Amino acid sequence: MPAYVFGLGTVSVKVVSVKPRNRNGSLSSTSATIYVFDSKTGSELASIAGDNLTAIRTAASSAVATDILALKEVETLGIIGTGKQAQAHVPTLLEVRSVSRVLVYSRSKAHRAAFVRSASKNTSVPVNSVTSSEEVARKSDVLLLATSSRVPLFRGSTVRLGAHVNAIGAALPTSQEMDTTLVKRSVLVVDSVEQAVTTYGDIMIPLKEKAITRSHIRAELGEMLLDPNIIERGKSDITIFKAGGIGVLDAVFADYLVSKL
Repeated sequence: MPAYVFGLGTVSVKVVSVKPRNRNGSLSSTSATIYVFDSKTGSELASIAGDNLTAIRTAASSAVATDILALKEVETLGIIGTGKQAQAHVPTLLEVRSVSRVLVYSRSKAHRAAFVRSASKNTSVPVNSVTSSEEVARKSDVLLLATSSRVPLFRGSTVRLGAHVNAIGAALPTSQEMDTTLVKRSVLVVDSVEQAVTTYGDIMIPLKEKAITRSHIRAELGEMLLDPNIIERGKSDITIFKAGGIGVLDAVFADYLVSKL
């Protein structure tokens, strides 16, 4: 994932390794390293372990999307997935919405229990695990999908009207966290249209099925930052922010870190 932002003194490349089978053990399913170079001389300035950096900048993007797209009054934050991305999202999403509870699910009972213990230490909001992804989807006003799943995590008809979904996990052409039904029901915003239609299975598969057209993508998140009124959200609308991560976010973050060295 190479990127350069005009005016910065650095250019960055992030190399990502995705190994879904690792989730069955103690290793992360995704690992990354960001290489930072001087934009004028090409000299290498730093290599940065990208896992935590990626989790932080992804959670920040989801928080921005949630602040723009979610209803102001929400009760339940639901999370499917218990990795670093999910952990980073709890305090970040609570910065933009007040909730009365957090529900979490993953296929591993041990991972669920560990997540509840960790998240509960950093928030006064009750964090509880549930036994199915369907239950999380059904009960959540704001829903986070942070998995490497190859198949939809739940039936799209389960998600309640008015909910907001941040789908930031699986971003391969053959992977889906959401089914076509949910995508078709939604007001859809992405981080990058070009990346979404060529990389994200959550978008590519409904397009191939002709269930949606490219125009179903209503906006990029950056466009909404420039004009939050570009989309008028109805109280019963389901909104989705689908992101796979764009290199420019890593480049800005890496440049900031290098500037502090």
